[in-house]
Amino acid sequence: MGGDQNIQPYFKNGLPLVSSLSPDIAEHERIAVGGDHSLGLSVSAGPNSYHSNADSLQNLSDVEPISQVNGLPKAQRQRRSLLSALHLILMVGDGALLIILIALVLILAPLVHLGSYVPSGTFGIRDTKFVWVGLALIAWYTAANLTHAQNPSDASSPLKSPLSAICALVMMIIFWVGLLYIFVGSKALSSVWLILFFFALAVPTFSAWRMALAEVTSMPPFRRRAVIVGVNAAGETLVNELKSVRRPGVNILGYISESCKSRREADGLAILGSGSTLRSMVSCGMIDMIIMALDYKANPELYQEAFEASRFGISVVPIALVYESTSGKIPLDHIGDQWSTAIQSERFISSLYLCWNRMLDLAFGLCGLVALCLVFPILALLISLDSPGPIFYSQERAGYHGSTFRMLKFRSMSANAEQAPGGQWTTEHDPRVTRIGRFLRATHLDELPQALNILRGDMSLIGPRPERPAYIAELAKENIFYSYRLSVRPGLTGWAQVKYGYGNGEQGELVKLQYDLFYIKHRSFLLDILIILKTVSEVVLGHGI
Repeated sequence: MGGDQNIQPYFKNGLPLVSSLSPDIAEHERIAVGGDHSLGLSVSAGPNSYHSNADSLQNLSDVEPISQVNGLPKAQRQRRSLLSALHLILMVGDGALLIILIALVLILAPLVHLGSYVPSGTFGIRDTKFVWVGLALIAWYTAANLTHAQNPSDASSPLKSPLSAICALVMMIIFWVGLLYIFVGSKALSSVWLILFFFALAVPTFSAWRMALAEVTSMPPFRRRAVIVGVNAAGETLVNELKSVRRPGVNILGYISESCKSRREADGLAILGSGSTLRSMVSCGMIDMIIMALDYKANPELYQEAFEASRFGISVVPIALVYESTSGKIPLDHIGDQWSTAIQSERFISSLYLCWNRMLDLAFGLCGLVALCLVFPILALLISLDSPGPIFYSQERAGYHGSTFRMLKFRSMSANAEQAPGGQWTTEHDPRVTRIGRFLRATHLDELPQALNILRGDMSLIGPRPERPAYIAELAKENIFYSYRLSVRPGLTGWAQVKYGYGNGEQGELVKLQYDLFYIKHRSFLLDILIILKTVSEVVLGHGI
């Protein structure tokens, strides 16, 4: 992962090297981050898996030019058909499930003493439920369109797909009540309990349906077929990352080399050939995605082959983007001069998200304060009996835009643990940690006083963990992007915590930096929910974060 392998600008004559898809299908062809924030590319276990594909390339010299093969490569046409079918399945399946749930609610409502009265309006429709169901469908499809809950590219994610469906259900309830109010006026209030009962049934049902669909869409017919152009450290790093992916979404057939060397392997993945092989694979419809791990200046001819493929709908994607989507972190070792990969200076953060973020902070801060008051007497006694020293521990940390604040924690180390100048990194089985401190750290109760920091606005619930100003200055010398963590408020938990855990040195902190930059670049409502769910699971299971 050395500097000589850095990925250079992906431009030629001012044009970005991306897929040249038409606007109506570009949304479905984008790279999707799955539930585990992975693209789901799969790499076969051994080289023998590629023999059939590689050997078939020997007889491709007479393949008809791509411009004459019905307009689009076979693989691309098949993928379009699959995406269209998947979109139709989502629409029909969601609608059918919605009708079944509403019917179930109307049947079960009298049994749970909610009644089954659906109010009629002033349009001559009485004691009928068709309008009620029709308004529900209108509200659902409107909400699903606004939240992109029926996007086929997200259907393979076992977390993102259910979460987007739940968000659509919440918005649907609001629209549904509003439409009922327009039709029947204040009588709509009599349906509120029925609608809430429907929501209570719909959340687990839609989640189960979307998770089952995610399992189906991870099967081979739904996977994209791709090659990596360039045999270098960047490509091998990506391949190693892909081997750890649990849910494959793309099959990597092999490498395309810069030269016409005899066919061989690299890191267990076949080298299929050079530019002529790439052209033949595109022409016969064997691939629908090209991953560029090559500098344009190193081989302009090979880049030209990729551009030709992009004209016919083949997705041509920079390796840094694929690595980012696969691993959930920014590949700082492989972005070269493309600093915009790590920093999006003009990214718009909606007011709605900022409102959500602040409401989340206030809700957790207030709940955390109540929990702190409840456990404080017991924990204070245990900390005092275990070792001499104060109950709380405060330390100066760097916050939003570099402003400093005092971060609060329950003391989990001996009172003289910070005698070393400038402090020292915490290590596994650190002898400075007290007996009660190990319990506090395992359950994360030592972090509970930070609810006060969140209420004061020093911290947020989700964000990069705050570090000492001296540490930040030191680590910024190793990587210029480290200070960019200060562009958002530090958090009690974060993407780096749930994906990597505690850093135990400069190298660990630089790995966490890549996760933090990913969060800053992609932070959203769904990503925040995902972090919260992962944090809860880690705390419940007793894993360190």
